[in-house]
Amino acid sequence: MRLPVGEIVRPVGLLEKLYTARQILGIYNSVIITATYTTPLTLTAETIYSTLSSTILPLIQRHPVLCCYFEGADTSKPVFKRLDSIVVADVLQIRDLGKPGALSEVLQELHDKRWPMNSKPLWKLVGLREPVESPEAGNFKIHIVFVYHHILGDGLSGTAFHKSLLGYMKLTEKAGLQTIDVPKVINTPIFTDLVEPVEKLTSLPVSWLFLLQQLVKEYAPSWLTGASSPTWAGEPVQTLKMCPFRSRVRIVAIGEAEGNLLLQESRRHAVSLTSLLAATVVATLAQAVPEALNITGITPYSFRRMTGTPEDDMTVQNSSFQTTYSTDVLDRMRKASLASDRAESLWKAAKYFYTQMRNELDKCPQDNVLGLLPYVSNHVAYYEKKFGKPREATFELSNLGIVKIGGDMLPDAWSLDSMTFTQGAQPAGAALTVNCISVDGGALTLAITWQDSIVHESIINALASEYRNLARSLETRSLS
Repeated sequence: MRLPVGEIVRPVGLLEKLYTARQILGIYNSVIITATYTTPLTLTAETIYSTLSSTILPLIQRHPVLCCYFEGADTSKPVFKRLDSIVVADVLQIRDLGKPGALSEVLQELHDKRWPMNSKPLWKLVGLREPVESPEAGNFKIHIVFVYHHILGDGLSGTAFHKSLLGYMKLTEKAGLQTIDVPKVINTPIFTDLVEPVEKLTSLPVSWLFLLQQLVKEYAPSWLTGASSPTWAGEPVQTLKMCPFRSRVRIVAIGEAEGNLLLQESRRHAVSLTSLLAATVVATLAQAVPEALNITGITPYSFRRMTGTPEDDMTVQNSSFQTTYSTDVLDRMRKASLASDRAESLWKAAKYFYTQMRNELDKCPQDNVLGLLPYVSNHVAYYEKKFGKPREATFELSNLGIVKIGGDMLPDAWSLDSMTFTQGAQPAGAALTVNCISVDGGALTLAITWQDSIVHESIINALASEYRNLARSLETRSLS
């Protein structure tokens, strides 16, 4: 579609409106997908800048949403508009990491930066050079960080961006261009087509029974519904005045061999790896928070199989489902003293999650939470009414799965070590978030994120430790 500068590209979709509302309230800033590479080549800041800047134009041509912003976030009809140009300095930054292993600190900083409310890009590409631990090591490590507003894309959009980025870097390399003179301002394409919002691509039928259940859950008092014990979810939802927005990030890297063992054990017990990772959160919190009566998890999943949208396109098409673990489940985990009993309770929780997940996916798109979005008349008010109330979920666990990037896709002498998927603090969301991503033939990376002061750090430490030792623990239990 050929558009004049500043003309409307299309209205913001129903799901996308949730992210414009969060922008207004300042309660969610960004999604970040980081790719970590190792190379024996000496990479100067100038070389990295030249290489990455050369990809900006083809990237926005491949993913037109990158040259869009939105207006009217405080209205009922926000719209996407096209930027006429992009200042390279607004979207590209090259930095030194400072010290080895300091990636978490930089991600925290990037997550806490709010996006401008004017006509500016809603994404940024950051190249981080990690210092070499010793001259004898001979390898240089670079982290390529893609930071973006959630309205531009879901988690899979971040991996799509990285694949495109590698493709254009490879083209530059094949052309034999060592340095490229990139203008400081890049004019955007005049042809701008965005993927349609999810409600335009598939039906979202909602039964009267499902709608009634949601209304009762939302408005009926607990004494009338006989609701179960309240969910433990850290501190209540707070405004930014009550609790400043400060993201915390803890990264747990699991090597290829250990990751394969976790996958094999999951298959042996007829569940998914995501099921095991969710059950581990529950088992950890059962011990770390003895006063918890209920634990509720939220699991996002892609809706692209329902819409037919390719994974290599940038768009927002995700839904989610809840799983609640009762006092009985938590007490069984707490009382399990033998390793075999602990393993049994862990796999039971994993099987419960897996069953709930299959039930959710089997009925899609019938009675899906996305089908409730037309009933939300004011998205800002939807979040504002949560302030001061208990959080609806203990944890969110999102798994992007395995990213397959072959060696032929990489620049010469580069190897992909790992990828990291993070979300920032969620003042109106779950108390903590676990984001998972792995690379084919490489590491499985788990990133635990939370809002400072909402969850005690000792709980995060316990969960990180449990994940680090999970493969060894399962191996020991299977031999006992």
